[in-house]
Amino acid sequence: MTTLDLEPTWPPPRRWHRNAAFGIIGFTIVLGWIGDALWASLVDRHPLTLILLNAKPRYLVLTVNQLDPWTYYVVGTARLLVTKPLVWLVGGWYGQRAVNWVERRSERGAPLMRWVERHFARWGWAVVLVTSNNAVCLLAGASGFPLLWFMVLAVAGTVVRLWIFAQVGDIFSAPINDLIELVARHRLPVMMASVAVVVIGLYLQHRSGRSDLDGLADLERSMDDDSEQP
Repeated sequence: MTTLDLEPTWPPPRRWHRNAAFGIIGFTIVLGWIGDALWASLVDRHPLTLILLNAKPRYLVLTVNQLDPWTYYVVGTARLLVTKPLVWLVGGWYGQRAVNWVERRSERGAPLMRWVERHFARWGWAVVLVTSNNAVCLLAGASGFPLLWFMVLAVAGTVVRLWIFAQVGDIFSAPINDLIELVARHRLPVMMASVAVVVIGLYLQHRSGRSDLDGLADLERSMDDDSEQP
């Protein structure tokens, strides 16, 4: 088993570079919240807008039968991967500090993260192919995993997952259509309930500092704090 070298692979970023990267990531988080709140208004009338806002599996399954394959695969892949190079870059900027932050942020996920870190030198390509979540993106950047190879694997894995969602959408097309029609008939109350769930959920998460945007801000502060230590 090869030990990873998690020294930063890129020089420290200029402030505007870092602000741009974190700002774009934060913007996509907010778009996802908007999609969660307004999905009932968009799912049948503007399915493309819905997956541009939020490409969660449930929205991909709900909209796949309303989109042509080119739109579904191209837009779905782009939306799912848009921030991955930026998170990879953050890992490259901060190395082990970024990986340590992931472990501190999630006590439950820390053992898995450490296991992945131990085996990433040998099996990193397979991990990226299976999942390119933010923790894996940070680890890939921190370990010096080549960006081009990382994106090729991430695209391949994402297209396979989109294909699986498309098969689910095809198999369950009748109940999906029934659900969409039900939502359309009761659009206003469903949308009001969705907005309420998102707002209350974000409020509770923010109070405990666990929202995605809080996590992003905490990562940025942690990198600043670590850089100031002797």
